[in-house]
Amino acid sequence: MKFTQFIIGLLLIGLIAGTPLAPRRLCAEETRAPMKVNEAEIRECAKVFANAFNAGNAKAIAAQWTKDGDYTNEAGIEFNGREAIEKEYENFFKQFPGVKIKIDIDEIKMLSETSAIEEGTATLGELAPVECHYVLIHVKKNGKWLIASARDMRIEAKSNFERFGELEKLIGTWSHETDAGKIETTYRWIANKKFIERDFSVSIDGKTTLSGTQIIGWEPSSQQITSWLFDSTGGNGVATWSPTANGWMIQSSGVTEDGTVTAATNYWNFLDDDTITWKSTNRIMGNEPLAETAELTLKRIK
Repeated sequence: MKFTQFIIGLLLIGLIAGTPLAPRRLCAEETRAPMKVNEAEIRECAKVFANAFNAGNAKAIAAQWTKDGDYTNEAGIEFNGREAIEKEYENFFKQFPGVKIKIDIDEIKMLSETSAIEEGTATLGELAPVECHYVLIHVKKNGKWLIASARDMRIEAKSNFERFGELEKLIGTWSHETDAGKIETTYRWIANKKFIERDFSVSIDGKTTLSGTQIIGWEPSSQQITSWLFDSTGGNGVATWSPTANGWMIQSSGVTEDGTVTAATNYWNFLDDDTITWKSTNRIMGNEPLAETAELTLKRIK
């Protein structure tokens, strides 16, 4: 039975019985006892499904459907009956062995004491998770809740640009210049806006004394904006970025060219669209704390 057919069927049953599914005032004689809510039983079904899925047990999964139940996957392909549903899950587990699922129920609507609609989100995988919104029609037969109809709808993952598009304001070249020297840094999108590349250089008396490259992107395992830095001396570091009221806090750790451990908390703050400040605090090299830097102001080069 298809999902749409099930809903239409409910409406027809109501019309045929002369009780359309629309609110109306009930007479005292028509008042019924409150319907018993069976949410706990349905939530238990979700746990059973997740356990069967995570065990790769296609037969146990299919057993949760009614004999003539149907399932429509995120691609819109429909599978009718337990046998077809079992085969579909068998093929899925062959293609994606070991994949795990996490189910978050958003809402359960009790249509009657023997029918309900469940909606929620199913998350597959961990390092690069895929999310699907699902809708299930449950029916209770012989005291057991079964799935009459199920449909998955793919939730498109956010692009890296959506995740840290606020960094768009950094794109361009910025400079801080005094009589003592010059600092210049350039941010640009790379890899189809999946990452930002930053090049920087420090010059004294017209000669470059330090330069390097930093790659900024979304790190899926930690679910954070992360950057990786490599400088011209052979040092390198990694940092996580967190938004602040006016910019970003960047907590970094790394090593120098000789293996000395370093750490710092850096702040980028926007004064306006063409002016940013940079400051480094909580600085450590080896086991020795270092003084925080003076705040530097960088202007955008038009």
